[in-house]
Amino acid sequence: MSYQVLARKYRPRTFDELVGQEHVSRALMHALDQDRLHHAYLFTGTRGVGKTTIARILSRCLNCEQGVSARPCGVCPTCQEITDGRFVDLIEVDAASRTKVEDTRELLDNVQYAPTRGRYKVYLIDEVHMLSAHSFNALLKTLEEPPPHVKFLLATTDPQKLPVTVLSRCLQFSLKALPAEQIAGHLKTLLDKEMIRYDEPALLSLGKAAEGSMRDALSLTDQAIAFGGEQLSSEAVNAMLGTVDRNHVLTLLVALAEQEPGGVLQALASVSEHCPGELALLDELISQLHQLAVCQAVPGSYDETQQQLAAALTAEQIQLYYDVALRGRRDLQDAPDSRAALEMLLLRMVLFTPKGVLVQGDNPSVKKPKAVASSEEPGDKPDLRALLNKTPAAAPAPVSLPTPASASAPVTAPEPSPTRAAPAAAEQAASADDAPPWDESPGPSTSAVAVAPSQSEPQAEPEPNQAPTQEVEPLAPLAEPTNEAEVATWWAALLLRLDVDGTVRNIARNAVLISREESVWTLRISPGHQVLVNRERLEELSGALGNYFQRRIQVQVEFEQQPGATPEVIAEARRQELLLQAKDTLHSDPVVQQLITTFGGRLDDESVTPKERVE
Repeated sequence: MSYQVLARKYRPRTFDELVGQEHVSRALMHALDQDRLHHAYLFTGTRGVGKTTIARILSRCLNCEQGVSARPCGVCPTCQEITDGRFVDLIEVDAASRTKVEDTRELLDNVQYAPTRGRYKVYLIDEVHMLSAHSFNALLKTLEEPPPHVKFLLATTDPQKLPVTVLSRCLQFSLKALPAEQIAGHLKTLLDKEMIRYDEPALLSLGKAAEGSMRDALSLTDQAIAFGGEQLSSEAVNAMLGTVDRNHVLTLLVALAEQEPGGVLQALASVSEHCPGELALLDELISQLHQLAVCQAVPGSYDETQQQLAAALTAEQIQLYYDVALRGRRDLQDAPDSRAALEMLLLRMVLFTPKGVLVQGDNPSVKKPKAVASSEEPGDKPDLRALLNKTPAAAPAPVSLPTPASASAPVTAPEPSPTRAAPAAAEQAASADDAPPWDESPGPSTSAVAVAPSQSEPQAEPEPNQAPTQEVEPLAPLAEPTNEAEVATWWAALLLRLDVDGTVRNIARNAVLISREESVWTLRISPGHQVLVNRERLEELSGALGNYFQRRIQVQVEFEQQPGATPEVIAEARRQELLLQAKDTLHSDPVVQQLITTFGGRLDDESVTPKERVE
């Protein structure tokens, strides 16, 4: 008896045997059990995901001699004939080879006749998008109102090419590409039945190479069985697929972690002897970087080797390497020398890594326990070379983080502090003296203490060739407004002196100062900017005002549709005024007038930009 390939031998015969596509099988099974059957079904999806298989299963469910059911018996003559592809009332049509309107008309001439053997006459049209426009027009009326004994099952890989008139007459199901892990699990079950030895990493490689298609995965498995001699080893499968061994990528990652350009190029030279191509090596490097990022975000997601390698790299480095590799993939395909392009890409990762990247937990704004700091000593880092030699490095001792004394205390909203932008030295000085941040007693302010040099510290001597530092002249004090008309202008000028930016400055520039008491200031804002306002941003604005006026100021807001003359409105009016002046100046300029007269030109007013910049 001739050998039957795995894709045909293990083609599912019931919905229970179907791998994946649960959203399709569930809907069809409920429709069969409840007798709510549509007359036309359209199955879409990439190649090898089960479109024709589901259509044949549905045909078997409709014509089983035991009755219409979601689980056909599979042993009656009708089920056997459908399985063997010789059932007279299942008409399978390849639309790619029968695209003419004459073929469609010939097919539809027999629609009116009752089925010969089965309960329904089923028309299975594969690759239906290949039909011509005239064929679709000939099919429309029958597809909309077929006889009660006719069912249409259409399958296509390109539903965008179908006319909307056809789509509207069908019940459409979109089949998904299968994940590599699900494909590998199904291959494992089949190989156990075939009694063929395998390595699980080899099955995962086959699942990835199939790119979501179960039929492609089974065809590749047939090829791998022949290539490996009834055994699927990782080395044989990688050699057949042209993929890169995981250990080779780890060699590159270890060299990247050591931040030595010479070591990276040496590692690439040793790895290139065993790799089929630079693009495949880069793809595997991108995949491994993704796994390391997941391993850092979710500890324990992968094996011990990847966990130790993830501990040797910072999160910023992994994200940088991933971005450089992903962007460089396009350059690698366009480069005349792919090996040189890959070397440049790896050197870019090493040489352009910012030296200022913070190690995990080294954010100066976050106080880190000493136990964590001690775990980052050089002696505690994992032995990266041990990863390549398959000798696991000694696991670091578990670190117990000390619980802050205030962990059980309720969390309260922070008060707006005028020293929000002050250096860390000011905060330490304030905490050492236990002085309140708004001490009204005379003396130097907090910011003055922060920038004043210690008397015991030696002053650095200027270098001989260094230019003397020019002191910036401080701004003149801002005069208080004398009447309500000057408040809007005064508020706009005040914002230029406040240490705020981003969204907080945007809020202030679109607000009107309507009351200015000793400790409470009230702003009026349009409801259109309400989405920008929250407690943290108001506290930042309060802190900036407090820093400037050296007293506690709390900002509150109210919303009104027409707030008034905001700094943004004043600035826009000034911009329009300058723009109008610039246009008038250009139109009255004699040189411009002479050019217009001589060459018959015109002045493009949209391109005019005032020279003066309005803040």
